[in-house]
Amino acid sequence: MANPSNGTENVPVQPKNTNGKKNQANVPKKRSAMNGAAKASKQTFSQKLGSDLADGLLKDSRPLEKSMNLVDRVTYVKASTAQTTTSTTTITTSTAVQQEAAIAITGDIDTLNAEAVEVLRPKNPRNIFDLDDFAALSALEELIGRYGRVSHMGILDKSYTFFITQDRKAALYYKVKDKIAVVGGDPLCDPNLFPKILSEFEKYRKKQGLGIAFLAAGETFVEYARKENWTTMCFATERVLNPMTNAVLQGTAGKTIVRTSKNLLDPKKEGITLEVYTPRLGKSPRLQQQLVEVYEEWRDHRNGEKRNQAYITVYDPFSLPELMTYIYTKDRSGTPNGFAALRILGANKGYHLDPYVATPGAPKGITDLLLYGVMALLKTAKISYLSLGYEPLDDLGEITGIPKVAAKISRKVHKRIFQGLCVAGKKGYHDKFRPDEAQQSNLYLVFPPGIPSLRHMAAIVHVANIKIHKVIFKKLPEMTVVENEKDTDSKKSSDEEAQDAPPTPTT
Repeated sequence: MANPSNGTENVPVQPKNTNGKKNQANVPKKRSAMNGAAKASKQTFSQKLGSDLADGLLKDSRPLEKSMNLVDRVTYVKASTAQTTTSTTTITTSTAVQQEAAIAITGDIDTLNAEAVEVLRPKNPRNIFDLDDFAALSALEELIGRYGRVSHMGILDKSYTFFITQDRKAALYYKVKDKIAVVGGDPLCDPNLFPKILSEFEKYRKKQGLGIAFLAAGETFVEYARKENWTTMCFATERVLNPMTNAVLQGTAGKTIVRTSKNLLDPKKEGITLEVYTPRLGKSPRLQQQLVEVYEEWRDHRNGEKRNQAYITVYDPFSLPELMTYIYTKDRSGTPNGFAALRILGANKGYHLDPYVATPGAPKGITDLLLYGVMALLKTAKISYLSLGYEPLDDLGEITGIPKVAAKISRKVHKRIFQGLCVAGKKGYHDKFRPDEAQQSNLYLVFPPGIPSLRHMAAIVHVANIKIHKVIFKKLPEMTVVENEKDTDSKKSSDEEAQDAPPTPTT
């Protein structure tokens, strides 16, 4: 029976033998059962990591099964798990992974006072707003949360412009280059509304004298474009990790990644702490400023490298905080030295990881630790879709809507640009984390009917910040040199591979 006074079960006292020791006759079975329970309850390194990061996101429990916000997902999964067990769990916002690593999870919110550091702001911010502005922003966040894909990462870049239909049921975002409105990805709406938003946007474009092209459209919009006889070119793939089945997370692959992560988190070695921050639970201006500085320091270092690079966004990491979750690392002094941003992908019921960066002086392996930690957290939240972003193809895939001669020329130009940018190393870095081939998908360039003009092609290249004269007319390295570089890269540490690989085109 349970003891009403303390809620514990009375355990009969074992009789002792003549030499003062317990009678061993009935002990083996009990010890065996206890050992079995201990083994069953023991967590792996990745499980501890994910659980501890998840504890930093917990809030009041409510029916959240359908929500894609990480705070909601973790709360729902944790609450569901607690209901199926008989033990009582105490939730804290600061825990430690014992024996194998130390991880601090903080939920502290800075007090807004005179000492709080302001987040970086644009040089010419708007000062006047009306109710329509707020209604539009609310509608936009809802559309992104429902229809967002990897190709919509530009929503965090203030150089892009949003267009929303009058009824607030559809939106798209674009950047103007060479008098062409280059639209990022699919329109943010139900596919049935594609004609409506494109019609409204066409009226606006004609007043501005703008053409149109689409960068990184998905299969759904490409199906619509082909019915309209528009030109489509497959130029990249979206690589995706499945945290629920990932071999690195399960410990059957990527042993170097796991070993490096443990060493970084070991207080006796690097002493790195891994923390999670979600503005939805309360904003910390000081922390946001520190993470912005990490991003800017990483960008400055990358831009100082003497090589051609492609990127289509420069992030304001906190422009839409309601859609974001951040995981970051801190050194022994408590200073952030790396962070990863997770953005909701409503269309895929998952998340996009971008950026994930480390300061130039951070210990090697920080980016690997961030990615490993993100996977562990998403597995705890039972999220099976983690996009790594674009991976450019070395040769264009399927091309439709233009004559074979034009398609052949397009392939040659693309191949020359690809070789001039040296972006092949991106695939190697992704491969070591074992992407899920079943969730991989193609990304397309889409143009209006007919052969795309040079202005259309130039606009796409300029949106990607590619200096065409440098990559087209630059003398390419000999193939033997390329092969030697591949051999050398295979011997380098994981973080060196990340640095040698070209920056992701999404950042």
